[in-house]
Formats: sequence, structure tokens, C-alpha cells
Amino acid sequence: MKEYELLVDGETLSRAETEVVNDPSSNQPVATIALASESDVATAVEAAESAFERWRTIDPVTRGHYLRDIAAELRDQKAIIAQRHTEETGRSLSDSERSVEYAAEYFEYYAGLTHRINGETVPLSHEEFDYTRREPLGVTGHIIPWNSPLLLGSRSIAPALACGNTVVAKPAKLAPMSILELGRAASDAGLPDGVLNIVSGSGSTAGEALVTNENVRELTFTGSKQVGLHIRELVSDRLIPLNLELGGKSPNIVFADADQEAAADGAVKLFTNAGQSCYAGTRLFIADEIYDEFIDRVVSRIEEMEVKRDSDETDVSALISPSAQSEVASYVESAVESGGSITTGGRIPFEEGNFYEPTLVENVSDNAAVSREEIFGPVLAAYRFDSEQEVVERANDTEYGLYAGVWTTDLDRANRITEHIEAGTVTVNNYASPIPQVPFPAYKQSGIGSEYATAALNHYTKLKNVRMKVDRTLR
Repeated sequence: MKEYELLVDGETLSRAETEVVNDPSSNQPVATIALASESDVATAVEAAESAFERWRTIDPVTRGHYLRDIAAELRDQKAIIAQRHTEETGRSLSDSERSVEYAAEYFEYYAGLTHRINGETVPLSHEEFDYTRREPLGVTGHIIPWNSPLLLGSRSIAPALACGNTVVAKPAKLAPMSILELGRAASDAGLPDGVLNIVSGSGSTAGEALVTNENVRELTFTGSKQVGLHIRELVSDRLIPLNLELGGKSPNIVFADADQEAAADGAVKLFTNAGQSCYAGTRLFIADEIYDEFIDRVVSRIEEMEVKRDSDETDVSALISPSAQSEVASYVESAVESGGSITTGGRIPFEEGNFYEPTLVENVSDNAAVSREEIFGPVLAAYRFDSEQEVVERANDTEYGLYAGVWTTDLDRANRITEHIEAGTVTVNNYASPIPQVPFPAYKQSGIGSEYATAALNHYTKLKNVRMKVDRTLR
């Protein structure tokens, strides 16, 4: 059993109130974590405030060196961080090692942009000079989800630090260890005290204390729509930037002229991390003329996937908790009750652990719960379609708009469909994962703001305009 404490102002703080972290693949305890109180969160915010003036005035290039050192430290500590990531999420060790590498890449990417946070000059009359500058916001609050904590935490922490902000992060209670290990790695890399503070705890206590603290100048949250709307309500009397990523019900559209092998590979990417991904292509729309043939390809790939209790041997990892497993099972049961059929999967394979078989559901209506609600599990629903007009209307018939996939070899069609799909990202012939260099915006109820790329630099800074009268007369 590992023991984790809070990280505040460069110091680890133990607390009498703790909670056990369980391994989702066995539901056996692997660690205890300290639970932050409201006063602990206030102390962390105070520490971040104290560090802010020092951190914001550091030369941008030097700030970039700090971020590169964090990336190097993450790689040096990859073995232990990946192990903790696997223990808290149930993902394979190789998958967790990739997560550590991705996290390091975020810090490296934004390290290279610290000196590119530029303003501009604005031409005015001969007697005036006008320029803009981008300045850090102050203390930023980051509420990090459990499904991919290290990667999703790094993608917001890295740009916030790069812009000169200080950070208070609250990892998910179900999976806090890898973020706490990130905090340790940052300290080992020499990051000044108070610049990055981590307060583990519950959403109702530590999370709300962070959201409602008036000295927090920005909030980033990834999670459910319900919690995101609650956060927006809590800060409704404060005009601060919000970055809310609130889920998706992403369509993956396969036309008759598509490369079926590649499209089938793209369709089963849903089962990565047991479908616990906000951008997963959970609704598979297949052109009627190739439907049967294409479904056979997808089914053969699903049935080749092995579900094993050993996280390093299974192709489909465990769900995060017993309640998540029960919820996924109930969605599949409701699909059958509403007239759908289970083509493959649909069972809990073991009594121990939170596993669920990769499942394909057919013959469900667009109004069924499995078609409309974010399941966050290894469940794929397939649908037939006849025309571009029809599939676009059905694909857009959702409150979400985060991600979408289009498979076609017709360039004109690809451009037509991507123009009309209501999603922040539309991939063509490649259901690709987000990467640091490209933005990750959201439409509709999937959120507001955008992580990734240079868009994050604008989010984590405020714009200032300077306009001055100048005397250009030579003396």
C-alpha cells in the first residue's frame, strides 16, 4: 500500500482523513490518499498566489527550460509513474508508459512556445503608438478526470505554466496517483515551490472549494455535463475564463467507397481504454449497400479481442469502478428491451474486477438511450443509412458535438460532410487521437474553450492593449 499526501508550496502534507484507491482490475486496494479540506485548498491557492509574481516575471525562455526539465523527469521516472497509472486506471502497463510519454510531450511542446506568447503592434496616426500584450491570468484551477489522468492533466497544466500562471490541481478521487507523481516529478525537476500545487480529495469538498475560491482566476474541468454545468453555476457571479470539456456521442460514418479495412480498424478504436474516452466513436453509421459486409469485418475484430484479468494481457481494460460496470450493463440491457440486438459481447466476464466484454449492438433506434447518452464503456451501436443528407442529420441529432469520423475516398464528399457535421473535430479516413499541435474545440453541450495547440496560450492569458501618445519631433 502506497501512501500519498497533498503537495502544497513544495511540501507534502499528511491528513488524518484518507481514502483508499482501488485497482479496477481487481478492486483490491493499492494506495491511500490524503483528502484535502476546504482550508487545505485555500492554503494551496494562497501558496500559488505567493508564487505567481515570481513565476510570471521569470524570463520566458527560462520558464521553457523548467518545462523541459519536467518532461525529462517524467521520462526518468516513467517506470514508477506508469505503474501507478496502471494501478489506478486498470490500463495496461504499456499503455500507461505511452501516457507518460504523451505527458512529457505536452511539457516539451509548450516549453517551445513560452517565447512565442506575443502581442502585436497596431498602426495608428503619426502621433500615437499602440501595441498589445498577453499577460498571465494568475492562479488557475484544474479539475482532472480519472479516465486518462496523466495525459489530460498535463494537457492543461503545461500551457498554464508556460503562460506564467501558477496551478492548483485536483485529481479525481478514483485515480489521483499519477497526478501526484507528476507533482513530485516537477519538484524533482526544480520547479519553484508553490508554482504547482496538488490537492487530492472529493469533488464536493476539495473540488467545490477550488471552484468557489475567488482568488482562482481560471478553471479547467473535464468530466460530465452535469458537473460542468454545476461549475458554471458556481462561478456565475465571477467573470473568469472557463474551459469545460463535457463529453460526446461521436458519430463515425462509413460510406460505400471507403477503405473498409482501415475503417473497420478505426471503428474498433472505441474499445481503447474500454470505451472510457470522451471522443470515442460510439455511433457507427454504415452505408446500407455495404452494411452486412462491413459489420462482419467489425465483428471479427471485436471477437479477436481478449478480455483477461491481467491488465498486461487483456485487449480491453477494466472499467473504473463496480458502479461503472453496472451502468454499462444496464445500458446494454435497455438497448435489448427497446428492440435492439446484441451481435457480440454483452456480458460481464469475471466476478472479480470491473471488466465488460466489448459489445456491438444493432437494430436500435436513434432515440434509444444507448444512442443518445454517453455510456463511457465498451459498447458500439451500429446503424444503416442511405444518403449524405440523412446521415448528416442523424449524426447531428445529439446534444453533443466533440468529435466525428468520416470514411470516404471521394474528396468532394469528404469536404461536404465535414462542413455540415456539428463537431469540434472531424477526422477523415483516420479516427486519430488528439495531439498537442492541433486544437480540440467543442460544439454544443460538449463544452466551451479549447485545449491543445496555440489556442491554449490565448485561453491561459488575458489581452492588454497599450495606446500612447508620442512626440516624434526630432530635437
